[in-house]
Amino acid sequence: MRSKTNKENLFNEQSSDEDLIHYLSKGHERALNQLMARYKPKLFSFIFKYVQNEDVAYDLLQETFIRVYTKANTYKPQFAFSTWIYQIAMNLCRDWGRKQKIRKIVSLDTYLAFGSTNSIKDTIEDPTANIENIVDSQNQLRALEKEMQNLPHKLKVALVLFTIEDLSQEECAKLLNVTTKTIETRVYRARKILSEKFQ
Repeated sequence: MRSKTNKENLFNEQSSDEDLIHYLSKGHERALNQLMARYKPKLFSFIFKYVQNEDVAYDLLQETFIRVYTKANTYKPQFAFSTWIYQIAMNLCRDWGRKQKIRKIVSLDTYLAFGSTNSIKDTIEDPTANIENIVDSQNQLRALEKEMQNLPHKLKVALVLFTIEDLSQEECAKLLNVTTKTIETRVYRARKILSEKFQ
């Protein structure tokens, strides 16, 4: 009876991510519940903004935690757990995106005549602009979201994390295991591609 109590008390809400994934790799399935409680809201927010579909986002979120469970023993402690789990989610998003490549090419020209004093192009190119506030028109916003889906995976991930999730360049760089300059470049390239769509 005592050994069972000790086993149940191996980890709790104060346990580190690294301890939890270690215990999960040793077969302590309750550790997954703690990790899910910590990461579900943040991961769902990221995935949903990437795929723009709630059902798909829930499916990819579930698959992310399935991968965490089945690949727990492959986690390398020299990397932060947050980096590892985001990488799993990003890879799943990328794979989903590849499957969606065959789609209609939407012309955005019909969405540009809404009388705004600032063009969408100028707003996107403004590095201080918030992508979610680029346009007031729901039609234009939907058009922008469709164009974001067509961005290369690396550019889209950087743009979503930095511009929509409001992470700093340093935080983005840590998650993606690249330099802050790389994040800056990817965000710039993503903005440039989007701005050209609205010329």
